[in-house]
Amino acid sequence: MKKCLACLMLTVAALLLLCACKREEEHSTVIRMGGFPNVTHVQALVARHMSRHGEGWFERYLPGYTIEWYTYNAGPTAMEALFGRTVDLTYVGPSPALNAYAVSAGREVRLLAGAVNGGAALMVAPDSGIEYPADFKGRSIATPQLGNTQDVSCRAWLGKNGLSCTLEGGGDCRVSPTPNAMQLQLMKQGDIAACWTVEPWVSRLELMAGARVMVEEPDVVTTVLTARVGWLRRHPREAAIMMRAHRELTAWIVNHPEEAQRRVTEELSELTQAPFDPELVRSAWKRLKLTVEIDRQGLQQFVDDAVGCGLLDSMPALDGMMYKPEQN
Repeated sequence: MKKCLACLMLTVAALLLLCACKREEEHSTVIRMGGFPNVTHVQALVARHMSRHGEGWFERYLPGYTIEWYTYNAGPTAMEALFGRTVDLTYVGPSPALNAYAVSAGREVRLLAGAVNGGAALMVAPDSGIEYPADFKGRSIATPQLGNTQDVSCRAWLGKNGLSCTLEGGGDCRVSPTPNAMQLQLMKQGDIAACWTVEPWVSRLELMAGARVMVEEPDVVTTVLTARVGWLRRHPREAAIMMRAHRELTAWIVNHPEEAQRRVTEELSELTQAPFDPELVRSAWKRLKLTVEIDRQGLQQFVDDAVGCGLLDSMPALDGMMYKPEQN
């Protein structure tokens, strides 16, 4: 009897704590946002720089609110943070967002807007001798993280060109998940023959290792803005304002490229704790296409590619992933 009572008291306490956390979240004036130290996350870098200098972009749309910024190196990690409720909104690549939507059976993730298309490429080492897809047999290709957008693009491209590459490491060639910051050194050492990565790491390999572009998809979706459903349901007004602020920030960046590049360079220097060459940002900028539109056809292609690579089994209807305030 005492044991049952103790269990009941613990259950009640847990429920009270959960309710308290929900009430705290409902009235919280802190919005937690994620982004990567990539130029393809330009909106996040510019807004974070503004926040750090007391001139926050999103903050001016929501007076009295604080934006807390979190940095992730690749999409799967950002989606883990979303699931763990340690971040409310995050800029991320489409593949991890789609995977998170599928894994949660459509319950946890919503897509708010597009952000950047392009800015990704397959780079081959200058002395690799690689000219054609068949030349990758027996070679190693780096991608930022297993299941991230470039990883899916790489595996899908290899498959479409008749090359097998299994998740267990077998097949004609090896795809090696490698943090972007390590790819330059590994390529110079000859440990990898190529990288499928994003800006500014594409330009870094090009300018500092003599790597050349073998595949570039300038119109492919690279970055989107997502949010967790729990936060959206409790903060529909704030969500609508954040979406408008994102749209207007994107327009501001397009109309102020030089200032935006300066802010991106300074923020990358801050995040990497090392001076960042402005030339890398200028070079990367040429490959970016900023947008707030959601490319539904492009998203479906990522779904098809992920299924084909064995990274995804099935996907709920994509319509449910698009954030509709009246339904969420």
